[in-house]
Amino acid sequence: MPRLPSEVINYIKHTKASYSQIIRQIQNQCGRKVSKGLLSYYKGSHSGRIKQFHKENISQAEWDWLVGLYYTDGCKFKDRYHYAVVFTLSTSEKDIIHKLTLILTAMELKVGTYLKKNKKAVDIKTSSKRFFFALPNKEESYSPHSPLAYLAGLFDGDGYIGKHKSGEKWVFTQARYPHLVQQVIDIARPYGRVTSRVIYHPNSANKPTHKVLFLKETRAALLKTEFKKHCIRCYYGGRAGRI
Repeated sequence: MPRLPSEVINYIKHTKASYSQIIRQIQNQCGRKVSKGLLSYYKGSHSGRIKQFHKENISQAEWDWLVGLYYTDGCKFKDRYHYAVVFTLSTSEKDIIHKLTLILTAMELKVGTYLKKNKKAVDIKTSSKRFFFALPNKEESYSPHSPLAYLAGLFDGDGYIGKHKSGEKWVFTQARYPHLVQQVIDIARPYGRVTSRVIYHPNSANKPTHKVLFLKETRAALLKTEFKKHCIRCYYGGRAGRI
């Protein structure tokens, strides 16, 4: 089959259209059917395809919630072929999974759901180089535009709501990244008192566990703000069978 005309090759190399759009355009103009492999060849197979994601399709508060959840229940890694972002959640956290999936899908990311072997947890996975680099590094503090939405994401990830003899109990627990603990304290303090403590693990290589307890007046004040709108765990009150 003759080589593609130079103007078509230049179009392939420089257009930002999707592969499907390029294939249709070439077929309409030249009557030629081309494969995705050929497109990859002309674009430079060593660089691969860069999948777009559309952050503009969600609100800033939704992005901040997503980052909070990523810090607590997410990870990202690069293998030979993909820039992968994975969130690992309990299968019982159906509403958090639903919200996460809606946000990722709204940004036009392809989402895969993979049940873990123990069937008690699920991986929500997407692959996108741009999304990969848009997410902050976990070792660094993140400055949210909507602190309460970010706090909601952190709490949906590593928060716990339980019943206590003195009433409801809200606890945020974190072991790997102490700077998240300080952020939780700094964001929550304007709404009331929070207490924190560190639990050390003798005879263990585990890092100390940091716990932040939200006092009653703080919980009541937060539930009068947009925090309640974004926090799935608090919205459903931690009821069994929900979150």
